[in-house]
Amino acid sequence: MPDDRDTLAATKLTRTEFAVVRAYAQGMRPVDIANRYLLDPDDDDVLTEHQAIQRILALRDRLVQFALQHDRPDIAEMFEALRGRSDTGMTRRVEALSSIEQLGQGRPLPSHQVSLWFGPSLARRLAAAGIRTVADLTDLANRKGSSWWRHVPRIGRHSAETIIRWLGSQQMQPALAVSAHVIAPSQIVLRKVLVSQQLVRGMPFPVPLELMRAPSPSTPLAMALGNDLQFVHNWLATRTASANTWKSYRREAERLLLWAAANGKVPSGMTGEDLADYRAFLSSPEPSSFWCGPAGPRDKAHWRPFEGPLRTSSCEAAMRVVSALLRSLRDEAPVTHRHADGASESSGRDSARAQVVLSRDEIESFLGWLGNDAPSPRQRAALATALLLSRHSLRIVELAALRLSHFSSRSDAGGHLLLAAKSAARRGEILLAEDVLAALSAHWTDRRLTWDTAHADWKPDAALLAPIEFPTTARGRAKQSMVSAGYSASGLDQLLRTSWKRFAAVHGAESDAFTPRLLRLA
Repeated sequence: MPDDRDTLAATKLTRTEFAVVRAYAQGMRPVDIANRYLLDPDDDDVLTEHQAIQRILALRDRLVQFALQHDRPDIAEMFEALRGRSDTGMTRRVEALSSIEQLGQGRPLPSHQVSLWFGPSLARRLAAAGIRTVADLTDLANRKGSSWWRHVPRIGRHSAETIIRWLGSQQMQPALAVSAHVIAPSQIVLRKVLVSQQLVRGMPFPVPLELMRAPSPSTPLAMALGNDLQFVHNWLATRTASANTWKSYRREAERLLLWAAANGKVPSGMTGEDLADYRAFLSSPEPSSFWCGPAGPRDKAHWRPFEGPLRTSSCEAAMRVVSALLRSLRDEAPVTHRHADGASESSGRDSARAQVVLSRDEIESFLGWLGNDAPSPRQRAALATALLLSRHSLRIVELAALRLSHFSSRSDAGGHLLLAAKSAARRGEILLAEDVLAALSAHWTDRRLTWDTAHADWKPDAALLAPIEFPTTARGRAKQSMVSAGYSASGLDQLLRTSWKRFAAVHGAESDAFTPRLLRLA
């Protein structure tokens, strides 16, 4: 196993090593220096002149580092060419050597290059990864935690162990201090295990969903929070088909539960103002020491629900999941909002959301407006979606999964849609209403699709409903090139919500209480 000198540069030469450099600077032959200072008494081998010079130059390099650590570039430059060409040069070097030998232990500064404190091989690997200063190294460790070294190519456990020990010795300097969650690889097994916590205000540290315990039902707020926690577990249990989706939903659910508990709220009672506060929190989780930390095992101490503030796109994605969860909560039961002080008050907006029902006249008015309001490809897509929900009680998640191959047209019996639902009661063939078929036909015409299976351009994998234009992002361009790319469930939800807001602004209808699900219930 290599010793620390392979990774960590010596901070100061020993008296013998200073004597070696001084003798070489004074012109003593390398072989004589080696025989006098460098030979191991137990080693019978004699160093060759080449080997002696290599060892002396290695000591010279460490001396140069030591001089730079003490901000003495003049001495470092003097010893870059170790032997003087004149007596004057030799005398100056010997005097400089004596002065630097009197200096004490150097202290690293954030602006110091890593090459001043680490061996050449390790310093090159750090620099290649963009870690050029001691501050860069400290920042990486604090951001990534104990696994920081896995983000630096060709850095192994031994080097990581040496670096963390060295950083730990600098804890008296605030600018170079590493967080408590940054530990050496050999200490990982000793990291404390997280213990379960009640989901209450004033939790000493956050815990993941599987370690959250319902609070004691001593107040209405505690009882409601316990019920919401149980609902979240059940809600996630129905979304295990996709592992990635399930993990994403779990992450957002546990963040919401922790935030609600910390602020004396319950998710099922959150108002529009609460949601605005929560969204602002996602972009700046404070206090950072409680909420943020590097990724790590979910069952170990220092686990945190955030690695840092979320970008705008990540906030939007998180809020879509939160909205889906809250809709499921409100569909389950009427909402009662309770404050942290135990006083109970009904939230007018939340009660409206839980109890609102659209009349058939309102729905027909909305559908008629969609068909006549300056028709555009986007509006025609919204009309086809709304009609499928209203006329045939389809669900948005079912619509997102349908392809052109699920549609069939019969001259004697109109258009049919084959629904492959999970429920046997919903599974089967649907005879489409005339206005639904007309809306779908107009939407497919916008997309230049043919629904005739005998036509050469028939594309069975094309989505039943899809946008005409995709975002100009890399992901959007990639989706546009895919025949099967269409509206996602959240995309259809947003399409109808946006259309309803425009309709409500013209007709004076309630906009905040609308959900696409209401089109199915009338």
